[in-house]
Amino acid sequence: MNVQPHALEGIRDQIKKHGLVIFDNINRVPIYEKAYASPFFVLWLTHRGCLKNLFDKQQKEFLQHDFVVIPPGHVMEIQETSDDYLVSLLVISPSYLQNLKHIYPVYFEHVEYRYNSVFHLSDEQYEGIKGHFMMLQAISQLSHPERDELLIKQMEIGTHLMEIYLQENGLTAPELTPAQQLVNRFKNSFVNHFQECREVQYYAHLLCLSPKYFGSIIKKQTGISANEWITGYVIVQAKSLLRHSKNLNIQQISQQLGFSDPAAFTRFFKTNTGMRPKEYREQV
Repeated sequence: MNVQPHALEGIRDQIKKHGLVIFDNINRVPIYEKAYASPFFVLWLTHRGCLKNLFDKQQKEFLQHDFVVIPPGHVMEIQETSDDYLVSLLVISPSYLQNLKHIYPVYFEHVEYRYNSVFHLSDEQYEGIKGHFMMLQAISQLSHPERDELLIKQMEIGTHLMEIYLQENGLTAPELTPAQQLVNRFKNSFVNHFQECREVQYYAHLLCLSPKYFGSIIKKQTGISANEWITGYVIVQAKSLLRHSKNLNIQQISQQLGFSDPAAFTRFFKTNTGMRPKEYREQV
C-alpha cells in the first residue's frame, strides 16, 4: 500500500479493523514535520537514504537497511529526509499486539521494551526482513478464514528472524535496569490513561511509588520531568486532532482528550502553547 503524507491519520479505522497493515515503499513519511505520537506498534524498515528525526526529544538517524521498532506512544518529529529515502512500515493495532502477547508470551510480552532501538542489518539480513514484510502483506490481503492464524504465525517467524540477526551481529536484546523499566512502564501508563488523569501523583500511585521518589527517577533517567512528559504527550495528541480531524469541533476534541469541558481544554492548551485551540487550528 502506497501512502501519502499524513495518511496514517486518515486510516486509523482501517488499522484497527484489520489489526495489521503494511505501508510499502513510502518516500515521504506520514506525519511529516509535525510531532506525532502513534497509538500503534510500528516496525520500520529503511530501504535506502537517510531520515533525521527527534525521537522522544533525542536526535536520531535512520539509515539504509536500518530496522527500527517503535512502541506505541513514543513521540517522533521527522525533520529531514534525503531525496532517495524509501521505507516500509508494518503497523500493528494495540488489540492485535495484545493478541500476539496472549498467544506467544515468550516472544511478545515485553517486545516494546526488548526491541526499542535501531538495528542495522547486513544485506542478507535486510533481504530476510524485507521478505518477511512482503509475506505479511500478501497474507493480509487474503480473503480466507485462516488469514489471522497465518498472520500470527508469520509474526512469530519474524520475531525468530530478529533474534537470529541480533545473535549474528553479536548483540542481545538489552537488559533494562529497574529504573529504565520504570520509565517504560510510566510511558506505557500515560499513553493508556492520559484521558483519565494528567496528574503526576496518579501515575506514581499507579506504579506503587511515592510521587517524590517517582518524579526524581523519571527526571534523572530522561532529563525531563514526569509532568513535562504527560503534558507534552497530551499537547501532541491535541495538535494532531486539531490539524487532521476537521470534522471534530473543540468540544468534541476536549471530550476525546478527557477534559471536563472545552474551557478546561482551552486553558490547558493555551498555558502550554501560548494560543487557544481555535487559533492553532486556523494557523495550520
